[in-house]
Amino acid sequence: MRKLILMYHSVDGKNEPAVAGSFPLPMERFVAQIEGARQKGWDFAPLSQLGRQVERDTLYVTGDDGTVDWARNVLPWCEEQEIPTHTAIITGPWLEKPIYPTAHRLQILLSMPGRELPIPELSKGEIEYIDKAYYYETDPRRRYLKGACNLIFDFEKSQSLLGGVSDDEFLFLRRRFAAPKEYKGYEYAEFGVHTVSHRAMDKDVNRYMDEEISPCLSKLMQHGLRLSSYFTLPMRPRYGATVRDLIDPLKKIGFVGVLDGPGVWDQSDFVIPRIDCMQVETVLDLEGSETA
Repeated sequence: MRKLILMYHSVDGKNEPAVAGSFPLPMERFVAQIEGARQKGWDFAPLSQLGRQVERDTLYVTGDDGTVDWARNVLPWCEEQEIPTHTAIITGPWLEKPIYPTAHRLQILLSMPGRELPIPELSKGEIEYIDKAYYYETDPRRRYLKGACNLIFDFEKSQSLLGGVSDDEFLFLRRRFAAPKEYKGYEYAEFGVHTVSHRAMDKDVNRYMDEEISPCLSKLMQHGLRLSSYFTLPMRPRYGATVRDLIDPLKKIGFVGVLDGPGVWDQSDFVIPRIDCMQVETVLDLEGSETA
């Protein structure tokens, strides 16, 4: 039997518009994907049960970041339909002194008029790495800004490049992430670690565990959310690092897998690729279910 893990981020809907700067999936298309899969005979199961044997082809619905559009559009609908979901949450915005992810700051800034950020200087190797990670960004400015801030520069250098947070940007950031209370009371929803600041892992795996993964896990536990034992990688590792460096440290504190980027899982590897939401119709052969 097949097991496919679906990967979503921003979902635009009538309850909540998509967060600024994102490339959202319309809620109508999300619903069409789920209903189309059901008609094709697919079952749905919680991610926490990923290791169990299944009697029918099974899908696992995962959403990354914990944005308000996902929380207010997708989770209530899935609850009504008894569709299990897994939300990987960034906990930095929940702190008394919020930490807002560089990746999300950059999304907002690139969508705001009048903010012409400079293309940073990069080495040949760094450029090649960015070209592989952000091949879908056809605009060189967008590609190398995202690549530099997310995969090459450290937090301080990225923030220096982006500049200070304007009042308009701050309002977007404050409205971007759902508060803990919005995740309470769901029967079919699970939650997982997506780091504190959403920064990419580097070669210092122990520091990454101490600063990003363990505090995120503690914050989710503090709020009493139903947790899975899966860590969701926030983005490609930084230049020179690899996700496989995290396997042993994650296992030591009880994780049973790490959700990664696009691909089909072989049902055995600790590193678990997922089907990008834009490819669901193609992979599941859902003709006519795609909504622009």
